[in-house]
Amino acid sequence: MSMSNPGEQVANTVVAMGNKNRELARQNSSPEVGVAGWLQEWQAFLRIRILFSIIATMVTAAALAAESAGVDTAIAAKLVSLIAIIVGAVIFNQVLESESDRLMPRTSHRPVAAGRIRRSWATVLGAVLTLMGTLGLLVSGDVVLFVLGLAAWALYVIVYTPLKKKTSWQTPIGAVVGAAPVILGAGLVHGYHVPQVWTLFTLIFFWQFPHAMAIATLYQDQFARAGIRVAPVADPSGRLMRLYTVAGLVGLQLCVIGSVIWGAINAAMASLLTAGTIYLTFPTMAFLRSPDQFRSRQLLRHTLVYLFLLILIFAVFRWFH
Repeated sequence: MSMSNPGEQVANTVVAMGNKNRELARQNSSPEVGVAGWLQEWQAFLRIRILFSIIATMVTAAALAAESAGVDTAIAAKLVSLIAIIVGAVIFNQVLESESDRLMPRTSHRPVAAGRIRRSWATVLGAVLTLMGTLGLLVSGDVVLFVLGLAAWALYVIVYTPLKKKTSWQTPIGAVVGAAPVILGAGLVHGYHVPQVWTLFTLIFFWQFPHAMAIATLYQDQFARAGIRVAPVADPSGRLMRLYTVAGLVGLQLCVIGSVIWGAINAAMASLLTAGTIYLTFPTMAFLRSPDQFRSRQLLRHTLVYLFLLILIFAVFRWFH
């Protein structure tokens, strides 16, 4: 009976592990073949669901600020330019965060992080789209929108993205970035002065606090592993997370009250928006009492429903006014 050499056993084990790792890398870097796989890959790369919500927000804001319901080619061209800038920013974000994305299961499947799309190729594509979008706005002659578009890109790519590893102040800064599509949409029709635009901007700004805290708490361990200083990571006691969450909830209702006083919204719309705040209050309070996985997911779902209803309410308001 032959006995294997211990050194040979170790060598075989190392070889087997290497083969397994290479196979996993091959599977990870080879997207599913076919149209469905191609579409799925680009959906993940361009963050289509987030992009769709941004476009819906911009279109709603433009409708709120427009004096008429018509859409000319100039407005459509500027919208396409803004979308190019936004997609460019999204791509640059994935390039800059590819290392930290690789450390988190929730983001490790993204094409750049997984290595299915090269960082160099993504960088070039992001630069081309950003350049095309900024040139499009420049050619349109809308200097204000050109400056705002570049500012939003810079705030997201140059300021917000690096800050995620440095400070929990990323949350309010990210909230400004998240609400920026409202101002950009209004800028399509030069409607910066319209009160409803600023009401929508403020509501989306404050909405992001409970939304972001739900995500930060739900994936706290992953964020900590990747060095992302979300509130629960920066302050494990939970005080900062609770402060941000309460500030967002209170800010939503204060915005509604202030908009009524300002005359930006009528009583019917104020009632609907107040009902929305109440809708968020119950899962928020449960989350604050016990920020576990279940309540984090529950709050996250409620914030997503609230955002959908918020955009719908403002769209309907514009339709009847």
